Formats: sequence, structure tokens, C-alpha cells
Amino acid sequence: MNGIGERQKTFGGRLSESRRERGFTQEELANRLGVTPQALSKWERGASFPDLEMFAEICEQLGTGADYLLDVGGRGITEDGDEKARKEVLEKLRNSLEPLELVFGVEIVPLFMDNGFVPKIAGLRRELAAEGILLPVMRLRDHVRLQPREFMILASSNVLYAETLEAVSAEKLDYIMGKLGETVRGRYDEILNADILRQLVENLKIRYPGLIQGVVPERISYGLLLDVTRELIRRGDSPRYLPRIIEIAEHELREGGPLSAAELAGRVGGRLERSDNLDIYLHQRAGKL
Repeated sequence: MNGIGERQKTFGGRLSESRRERGFTQEELANRLGVTPQALSKWERGASFPDLEMFAEICEQLGTGADYLLDVGGRGITEDGDEKARKEVLEKLRNSLEPLELVFGVEIVPLFMDNGFVPKIAGLRRELAAEGILLPVMRLRDHVRLQPREFMILASSNVLYAETLEAVSAEKLDYIMGKLGETVRGRYDEILNADILRQLVENLKIRYPGLIQGVVPERISYGLLLDVTRELIRRGDSPRYLPRIIEIAEHELREGGPLSAAELAGRVGGRLERSDNLDIYLHQRAGKL
């Protein structure tokens, strides 16, 4: 096989490996790139190369470098080219900004030793799902720099909530879970990211294929939809309105042309406010009582 063919084969194998490491199916990555799964399959088989512009987008989506995918130009991110070390470094980088973390001091650690928290988090995840909120997989860890009875809830390393307990007992696990639920509900705009949004959209596609297919991410990118959804959540709209948000956003872009995230959020928000939905009705009724 000539040099170009070998290069394509190397690129295809590393593209496939990087895609799997990121947890994407071929269809998911193809949708993110705006290409067909068949085109992506050809790249992974080494049958063809993407163009230069698409290659840059592949690197961005997979969080990897061109030198690694093409096996050219130096030794990547390790001095000796050690592949095991490269993967370890990249994994640590991926985990350095978790969308949701619960960290706690040493005296709180026993509350999480017997996995009794697992069904409690599962129950909270079901409650939030009924409200249109997807609770991401949460990282739990102790932190030596926290006070012994202190706990914090973090999103991408930003502190969303912090408290020091007066005492630690078995009942405090329910208390901490309650604070987690309150924080997620109240600060979801800071927790929501493109990958969480992608999972929400993919799930909606099962029930609303006509609404989602060909629209997200083809007409509305995940980045734009994320900005709009975050802004609407800040304004008090519920994440459960995501199908309606997508519907209105697609209409506004189709009828009004290109819009900034702020402009689109304003238009979508205005139409949501005019909708006769239960939450607004109950809110207005409570104000009259």
C-alpha cells in the first residue's frame, strides 16, 4: 500500500478509536459534523479523507489533535510518544470539568461508603426527569481542603452551593440529597452543557421525530440551542418546554433569517409567554389569590 493509503488507514483507525472513547456512535458524530454516517464510515475504513475544513471540526468534536489522528509531526502530548500515557492524560482532561460534582469533607465520607446514596440519586433523577431536567452522571469525592463537615455542589468546578453541617448523622444524607435537588433545579442553566442537551434532544427524537430530524443539529446547532435554552431557563422557563423551544426557534430562523442567540431567545421567550400552559396559568392564578 502506498504512503497515502497507509495514512488514510491510520487516520481511519484513530478516528474510530477517538469516536468510541468519546462515547459517540457513528450516527451521533456524523450528525455533529453535518455529514452522513456513510461518509464517516468511509473515513474510518480508510477509504477516503475528509476535506481540510471538516478535519478541523473533527478534531474539535473529538477533543484530539491533528498530529495524533494523522500520526505526523512530533510526539503529540507526551515526550516519548507513549500511547498509554497519552490516553491517561486525555482522560484526566475530560474529567477535569465535570458537569456536576458533590465534594465533601472527611466526616461526611461515611454517608457515602455503603452505596445507600445510589437509590436516592436514582429517585432524584426520576423526579427531575418529570420536570424536563436530565441529571448528569454525578461525580462524588472527598476533598482534603474542605472542612470536615462541609459539602459543596459544583458544576464545571464552579461552586453552586456550599454548607457546613453542624453535625453528621445518617439522616443528613437525605438532607444533602435535598440540597442537591434544589441546586440542580435552581442553577440548571449552569449545569446544562452541549452533551447533556444532545442526550435530551436524542431522547425527544423518539417521540417527536418529525420535530427533531433535519432540524437539530442541521438547522439549529447544539451550540445555538444551548445558548437559547440556558437564557430561557434563566428567565424562568422550564426545560420541559424544549420541544416547543425547538419548534419556535426553527420557525423564527426559517422566517426571520440568521439571528443571534440573544435575539432568538427573546423571540422564543415571547412566544412561550403567550402560550396557554399550565405552569403560567397556575402562577397567574396564585398571584390573584
